[in-house]
Amino acid sequence: MLFSPCGLIGLAPMAGPGDSGFRKICREWGADYTVTEMISAKAVRFGSEKTISLARYSMEETPILIQLFGREPESMEYAAEFISNQFDPAGIDLNMGCPAPKIFNNGDGSALLKEPKLAAELVRSAVKGSCVPVSVKMRIGIDKPDDSLTDFARMIQDAGASFITIHGRTREQFYAGQADYDMIRRIKQAVSIPVIANGDVVDGPSAKRILDLTGADGIMLARGALGSPDVFKRIKQYLDCGEQTSISLEERFEVCLKQLQYTIEDKGEEKACIEFRKHMLWYLKGVIGASSYKVAAGRIASYNDCKNLIDQILLSQKH
Repeated sequence: MLFSPCGLIGLAPMAGPGDSGFRKICREWGADYTVTEMISAKAVRFGSEKTISLARYSMEETPILIQLFGREPESMEYAAEFISNQFDPAGIDLNMGCPAPKIFNNGDGSALLKEPKLAAELVRSAVKGSCVPVSVKMRIGIDKPDDSLTDFARMIQDAGASFITIHGRTREQFYAGQADYDMIRRIKQAVSIPVIANGDVVDGPSAKRILDLTGADGIMLARGALGSPDVFKRIKQYLDCGEQTSISLEERFEVCLKQLQYTIEDKGEEKACIEFRKHMLWYLKGVIGASSYKVAAGRIASYNDCKNLIDQILLSQKH
């Protein structure tokens, strides 16, 4: 059965934070599917083991899409064929939205919005190589919402994309300002394949709002889940009955430790704890006196370091 995102709430790809441990904990809390960190199609073609390792995942993270980026059709075809056959994901997602200067200045990611013919050729190449559905994640423009992206989306559709995910910001906005839902709505109306809306989804009401204003077939979020993987459960509660319940601080930190344990199992304790420091800062959001714990959070070197810090925080909240 082909993967369809319709009616689903997905975890968007994030370079760095969106690793296996985070994807796994988000699935436990209700994310219907996840997406890997972006992977260079060119590096896959040249056999980079470090790059290919980013495509590995556990069954607890599935269904999962593996995201590729690049601007060479031959590399995209090769990578899509290799990745889809080697790892058997639910789909291959092509990155046409990353705003990072290193990616954009190389003509990849959101820079492809300026080259619709090449973008369509990349989709055709990926579809030709892949044995699973191919989708595209894009933005609504480079420096301002771009009316021509309705034509861009139709070209992507005609090239064989199974669905499109749209982040309602321009490349220049990065992640600042408000997402433009009107542009997502217009692209949705211009194509017949499913459109997934992304941008500023942080809870139940914001999830309902993006669905109501865009008419999208599903939603995706990333930053709203950082430090709060339970957001997926809250969104589903709200969409189902108009109410949402939050977990306690103790439960939040139980989730935090569980995510760290998953990350340790995947990367080993030393590397996992160093990379988890940023996640610990997100888990501190909303905690009374959070700033006083940031230095300790930035020094976590073991599971016990993290647990001891959490015990200290919870004790302080009782006084």
